[in-house]
Amino acid sequence: MSDPDDQPPRKPTRTRRSRDELRQLTLDAARQIILEEGPEALTARRLAKAVGYTPGTIYNLFDSLPDVLWQVNRAHFARIASLFSNLPGVTPQDRLRALAARYLDLVEAEPTLFRALFEGPRKSEEFPDWYMRAIDGLLDLTATELTSLAPDMPASVARRDASALFASIQGLAQLRAGGRLDLLTDASAKELADALIVRVLRDVEHQQS
Repeated sequence: MSDPDDQPPRKPTRTRRSRDELRQLTLDAARQIILEEGPEALTARRLAKAVGYTPGTIYNLFDSLPDVLWQVNRAHFARIASLFSNLPGVTPQDRLRALAARYLDLVEAEPTLFRALFEGPRKSEEFPDWYMRAIDGLLDLTATELTSLAPDMPASVARRDASALFASIQGLAQLRAGGRLDLLTDASAKELADALIVRVLRDVEHQQS
């Protein structure tokens, strides 16, 4: 009879997880990689190593690597949308200034996560419908603030101005988060955002008159 101590050690059994649990585990790992290293660090090999599975498992759970990134971004679109809640101030200018300040602070706290909204690995220029709807929703919320100042403004013009405003604030946020804003100006990002909002709203009022 063999001595139990002579038996080879058993390999630890891997915890069996449901598909939903595996997806969430993967998304949590992807978020951490992006947070620490940026969206460019998100590769199938890197992600598989982080979760302890093969790259093939990742592709069984998601349509593609870009899909992983998009699903991580889904939560961050919701976070941006929440910034519109309970904005202080009674005028569009006050509310938009408060919104810009909130967004700048959010991006500065986790710059790589919000850079990933518009960067990262992708195999094509085609984004899923829900992704585009999330962006549209943010722009519509911004456009609503503009049309509250100028009710007769055409929807297409309000959307164009909202897009320009969002893109400009995003650029300020990334420059500040990257420590490069001082290459352009001594003014703070919030001061520049305020000046931008004042100018946009002045143009809106001028078009209305």
